[in-house]
Formats: sequence, C-alpha cells, structure tokens
Amino acid sequence: MASELIAGLSIFKSLYDSAKALKDINDSTVRNTAVIELQEKILAARAAQADLLERVSELKTEVVRLKDWEAEKKRYKLAEIGPGVFALSLQESMRNGEPLHKICADCAANGKKFYLQAQLSGPYLDRFKCNGCGFEIDINKGTPPQNWGTIDADDE
Repeated sequence: MASELIAGLSIFKSLYDSAKALKDINDSTVRNTAVIELQEKILAARAAQADLLERVSELKTEVVRLKDWEAEKKRYKLAEIGPGVFALSLQESMRNGEPLHKICADCAANGKKFYLQAQLSGPYLDRFKCNGCGFEIDINKGTPPQNWGTIDADDE
C-alpha cells in the first residue's frame, strides 16, 4: 500500500512538472503534444487514485470484519471435547437465545465460524464434523458391554 501511495505521489509530481513546463512553450505543436501527455498523466493519476480508494475500502471492510469476529469470539471458551481435541464452546451466559453449540477451533483461529455438526450420536460414540475445514472427530463415550452387538442363544 505504501508503494502504491508513493507511486501516486510521484505521478502528481510529474503532472506538476509538466504543467510548469507548459507555460514556457511557444510552439503550438510541442505545446499540444505536452498537453496530450499531461492529460494521459492525469488519467493515470486518477486510475491510481481509484485503485487506492478501492484498496482503502477493502481494508476498512476487513477491519470491521475482524472487530466483529473479535467480539463474537468472546462469547466462546476453549473446551476439550475429546481426549486432546479442542473446540470453542458457547458460554452459557452468552447464549442470547441460541442453543449451546461448539465451533471448530482451527477455523476460529483463521477468523471463520463453522459449527461442529453431529454426524452420529450413540450411547458409546459421538461423531462431529466441521464443514469448514472437513475435520472429523469420533468421541468415545465409554466401552460397550462385552456382549454388546451379539445375540445370545437364549434370546433367539
């Protein structure tokens, strides 16, 4: 951005020098050529200015987005959802009518909010997936009984 600003300033210096030189030109052909060159430099300066204004607007939008995200992140706390697996969990006091939920810690670190979606929920295993980065985690909630999933001969 600084280099773009310096380039823009150098264009205006060049414009000033060209305009100053115009007052001393007596030959109409030379003067007309200088006027055309000056007009081209003015157009280039306007284009550079438009580019800088667009970049400033983009940066202002990004600053607003980052400030909003920083405020949003304060609603969450880091929670261990499985052994060595962390997510940001909505704090009870910050619910604002929302259901309790968790968001992907990796995505949050990159300034994005993606909910961890339940893919499977059972008595012994929960599976969550982040639709942002594709992260999937299986959380073991306990060991099923030894005969879980088998049929006893007495049950037939």
